[in-house]
Amino acid sequence: MINLVKPVYAVICNPVLKDCTSSTDPEGYTNNVLRGVISILLLVTIIYFMWHVIFAGYHLIATDGDQKKLETAKAELTNSIVGIIAIFCIFAIIRFVGTVLGIQGLENLNLTWPTL
Repeated sequence: MINLVKPVYAVICNPVLKDCTSSTDPEGYTNNVLRGVISILLLVTIIYFMWHVIFAGYHLIATDGDQKKLETAKAELTNSIVGIIAIFCIFAIIRFVGTVLGIQGLENLNLTWPTL
C-alpha cells in the first residue's frame, strides 16, 4: 500500500516562554512554565504593593488630624512594606531551594518583566 500522507510533527512556540526548543522536553517545558508563573505572580504582587502604598499615602494625607485614622494609615503603609519584603524573601528562598536541590528552572530564576 502506498502511503501518500506522511506524518508531520510541529512545535508550537509560545512567545511568553523564552526557549522554544524545550517545549518538546517535558522537564524544560515544566521549568519554563514554572518560571513564567513565578514571574507573573511577582509582577502582580508588585502592582498590588504599589496600589496599597498609593492608597495608604492617600489615607495618610486625608486624616484631617484624626489620630485613629493616622494610626490606621501608618499601619497600612507598614503592612504593605512588610508584605513586599516578605515576597522578595520568598523569592530568594525559592531560588535557594532551586540551587540546593538542583532544579534547573529555579536555580537560574531571574526577575524579568513579562514581554511579548
